[in-house]
Amino acid sequence: MNPSDHGRFCWYDLMTTDPIGSRRFYAELFGWHTETVPMGEHQYEMLYQGDRPLGGIVAMDAKEGIPTYWIPYVAVSDIARTCDLALGLGAVVCVPPTDLGPGIFAVVTDPQGGVFSPWQSKQELPPAPGKSDLGLFCWSECLSTDANSGAEFYRQLFGWKVEDRPMEIGGRDTIYRLFYQNDHHHAGILDLPAESVSQGARTHWLNYVSVEDVDAAADKASALGAALLCTATDIPRTGRFCVIQDPQGGMISLFRHFEKESE
Repeated sequence: MNPSDHGRFCWYDLMTTDPIGSRRFYAELFGWHTETVPMGEHQYEMLYQGDRPLGGIVAMDAKEGIPTYWIPYVAVSDIARTCDLALGLGAVVCVPPTDLGPGIFAVVTDPQGGVFSPWQSKQELPPAPGKSDLGLFCWSECLSTDANSGAEFYRQLFGWKVEDRPMEIGGRDTIYRLFYQNDHHHAGILDLPAESVSQGARTHWLNYVSVEDVDAAADKASALGAALLCTATDIPRTGRFCVIQDPQGGMISLFRHFEKESE
């Protein structure tokens, strides 16, 4: 793995209680397809957009009571060191470094409860997709019960630069903290609304997929059985987005990047 890829989002797994239904939904919505590949001692359903792999589908037992969710992977140059550092910063390493063949992964819960996977690849990673590469993940966002502490955790863990930007979201003023990796902003973190926390919302990562038309994609998702959690909304000087919950319960955001963006 190229050292410059350290701290970059590089993969996304859908942990689902209904792999068949999930596969069908995302094939219809984005045109993704899957291939079953060996991964260590197990078989793994790899997700593709065209000929580019972007993630995978992992079956969960519904009896365990864990709802379907997406988990982002972050490339690291030394996964053992990353996990040790995460522990020292107050995180929980739910799955210790585990060799899967093409790389080594772990599962970490940040101090506020957000789940992500460090990934130490044994191979060169493909170039990062652009914000307008349709059908590919283009952004990741942590909605946190304590965004200030969360931003400091990720800054220390991955070396991300943090930039605060005042924003109005849903009629309320807030601070959106941008994460920069190699001087490129690729993710962000913000506080969950107080009313959401009071209703039981927990820290989680929300991942964005680039689409040609957010409104049309949202309508299609609804027709396929998804719930619309946040209607299509413009982000000034940035793009248009909405948030959906797939029929299995996984949350994802649909995003259209404005051609001219103010950095």
